[in-house]
Amino acid sequence: MNNNWFRRLLLSYLPVFFIVTTILFIIFFQVFNEQNRKEALKANEFLASQVMQYLDNSLRSIDFKVLREILTNPNLKDYFTANGSNDVYAGMLAVEVIDELKIDFPLIDSIYLVRYKDDTVFSNGKAVPIADFPDEPFIEESRLTNAQKWVGGRTYSPFPAPAQTAEQVITLVRSVGSGTGLLVVNVDLHTLQKSIKQMYDPEFTFVNVFNRSGESLWERNPQDRTNAGRASGEVFSEFTSGYSGWKVETGLTNGKIVKFALKFYHIWFAFAVAVVLIGVMWVIYVTRRNYKPIEQIVTLIQTVASQKPSGAGPAKENEFRFIQNTLERMIDQTRQYQEEYEENLLLQKKYFFQELLEGTREFTDGDLKAEMEKYGLPKLDDRWLVLAVEIDRYPQFALDYHEQDQSLLKFVLSSILQESARLEGTEVWAEWMSDRRLYAILWLPGSVLPEEVEHKVLSGYLEKVGQYLNFTVTIGTGRGAADLRGLRSSMKEAARALEYKAVLGLNRMIPYGALPDSKNDVYEFMKTISLLVQAMRLSDEAWEQHFDRLFEQITASLLSRQEMMNTIQLLFQHYKREFAELPREYQELWAALFGNLLNQLEAWETVDDLRLLCWEAFRELAEQMQTLRCARKHRTHILQIRKYVEENYNNPELSLNYLSDIFDINPKYLSKLFKDEVGEKFVDLLISHRIDKAKQLMQETNKSIQEISEEVGYTNYNSFNRAFKNVVGVAPSDYRKAI
Repeated sequence: MNNNWFRRLLLSYLPVFFIVTTILFIIFFQVFNEQNRKEALKANEFLASQVMQYLDNSLRSIDFKVLREILTNPNLKDYFTANGSNDVYAGMLAVEVIDELKIDFPLIDSIYLVRYKDDTVFSNGKAVPIADFPDEPFIEESRLTNAQKWVGGRTYSPFPAPAQTAEQVITLVRSVGSGTGLLVVNVDLHTLQKSIKQMYDPEFTFVNVFNRSGESLWERNPQDRTNAGRASGEVFSEFTSGYSGWKVETGLTNGKIVKFALKFYHIWFAFAVAVVLIGVMWVIYVTRRNYKPIEQIVTLIQTVASQKPSGAGPAKENEFRFIQNTLERMIDQTRQYQEEYEENLLLQKKYFFQELLEGTREFTDGDLKAEMEKYGLPKLDDRWLVLAVEIDRYPQFALDYHEQDQSLLKFVLSSILQESARLEGTEVWAEWMSDRRLYAILWLPGSVLPEEVEHKVLSGYLEKVGQYLNFTVTIGTGRGAADLRGLRSSMKEAARALEYKAVLGLNRMIPYGALPDSKNDVYEFMKTISLLVQAMRLSDEAWEQHFDRLFEQITASLLSRQEMMNTIQLLFQHYKREFAELPREYQELWAALFGNLLNQLEAWETVDDLRLLCWEAFRELAEQMQTLRCARKHRTHILQIRKYVEENYNNPELSLNYLSDIFDINPKYLSKLFKDEVGEKFVDLLISHRIDKAKQLMQETNKSIQEISEEVGYTNYNSFNRAFKNVVGVAPSDYRKAI
């Protein structure tokens, strides 16, 4: 292919590209530097104010704390008024004050107390004469000047040289009492500088602190303090403390270089504009000269694709877009075809796997060999076996993971199985035949025992699944096969082996050849089921013992999952037959429980799961049957009680407590049952009967109202009068007059 067009475009645009990008870079650099300078000024002002504020707050807090201790702490006063240096207790109290100050303020390096009374210095837990103390010149100077302030930048050592290297400190001197002594606090300059350095990056920014004399606190050599830091960069901002009188200077370490570069900002900008204009004109010229080949390409594409342009204008204005769209369509069609081909290939491979194991299609040797080569599978010319991998607790697995995550985890399970087989020098072909079950064909090399290969591959597989995943699997394996018929039998055996995980447990390998012999004693099951159903029908608590006995028999019999389900179905049939002879309410209870339990029986995996499901359902059934029997019994009592009230309404002692003693029912429970069954309260029913009888006596006899009152059960006439008026609406005397 002739690349002349490519070289022409490359040589035409590269010079312009280099020039334009270079100028843009320079412009960006200048603009960036100018912006950085403005931001640097603001940042340095803020940094200087923060440093000054930090210094003032730190020193002021120490000063305030020291002053408060001097004025208010009795232990400190006791030390300065103690009689001589032998007062050990006063010294101990003074140590507590010093330690408390050091704990409250980590910046404090050392504290010592000067007592004029006996000219001693208390430092590091002991008292020494002032003359023997290394800081004696400073003490004498402070004593003469009576200074109470921060002293910036000096050398201090609590022990005579060379016992300890002298340190650079700043010192606070405070007079105690009326000339009784001094309290001297030394702040380590190194620690203070270290705290301040956390506020900025020393590679780009410097911070200098100067005392009242203009000396730098950071430099050890006094001759270099005046110009410390200034030679390294330009000072951008400075602040002077109103508290200590110290000055803080901040700036950039390369400020002079930036300042020099910014002077040429306008020259660079004008030069960049001129070069850009020249580059634009050059691009226009070259584009016009090289336009013709583009037009030829567009014409060729239109001819090959049999497309007719809608007009000459759009085709000339959008040549590159036209070429791009054409290429994109071609790429999309190719990609779509490739994806469809790969997807169809995967589906065909899975379908071939099903045909191979389920026996829905017969294969000749030639057909089988061709299909295996088509999908890149090993030849079936050795021995093989089928294994079935089932995800344990699949309903919980579906709840814990999103659908996409489930697909990914299933792919991981398949990949781990293939990797485990390769590590043992063999191959495996695995396909997901259902949501929870993966079937696989494992090749067995002829030189190794099948059981040995099977154990190594699957034990390593279970170990990796347990190590990398948050769930487990159970594997059922069939026996080895040497032909297609044996392979299909091996699949059925693997599925059969998984049926026994209900009794053998989860997260394990279950070979078909090692399955236990089931001891399905139908007679014993029938006997236990009959006793269980009879006890449940009679609400006998012994049903729980029969229930436990039934599941002990199921577990001891080593039944498969299907056999367990057959046993449970037999139990359900007995229940249905027994409940058919009970009243309708009991049949409805069983129907509701059976429908709910039947839906849940699809999800159990082990015999313990099955036992728990049935136990909860049967316990609920027993409780509801007991409640129903109690309700029916109490309903009979209520009818008897109502009849008793109607016959003995004239008894003055008739009440809920009276009835509860007769019928042996709790008064409160009796009141509730009465309201639920009769529809009205006991008191209302009693009053209604008494008033009806009183009205009848008024109409049919000439007895006095007092006599009628006593005859219907009221010993107090006022109570009868009030009750009659509340029910009838008029007094008894007015009622008799009206009839």
